[in-house]
Amino acid sequence: MVRKAENLGKLNRMPGTPDHYVLITLRQGGSVIGSKETKAASGYNAVWNAPFLFDMPPGEIHELPLSLEFIIMQGRIYTRSRVLGRVLIGCDALEEGQVHWKDMCNRGQVETARWHTIQPDSL
Repeated sequence: MVRKAENLGKLNRMPGTPDHYVLITLRQGGSVIGSKETKAASGYNAVWNAPFLFDMPPGEIHELPLSLEFIIMQGRIYTRSRVLGRVLIGCDALEEGQVHWKDMCNRGQVETARWHTIQPDSL
């Protein structure tokens, strides 16, 4: 579930409150095997509360080279200039994302919520 984000930045000088979206991709060994997108959430403290489900590849999930990438965007058009940052959870992630992935795999279908720091787009 994509819950919320706090203190999101603004990418342009347009008046008004920007809309934010999250593009979620499931990757296996670097290749995208599924993707989802949240609906728009307005403001700098966006709340989505958006569940997402993916069909998983066969095999033991904790042994597969899987990762979830969350790309936080301003506006619906996916371009580098619209990306605020990324969060990666899984085998390719930083330590915080790897720990979260292991906890998710060990708990089965029980939700495992964590705060993550949005990393710059250059991740």
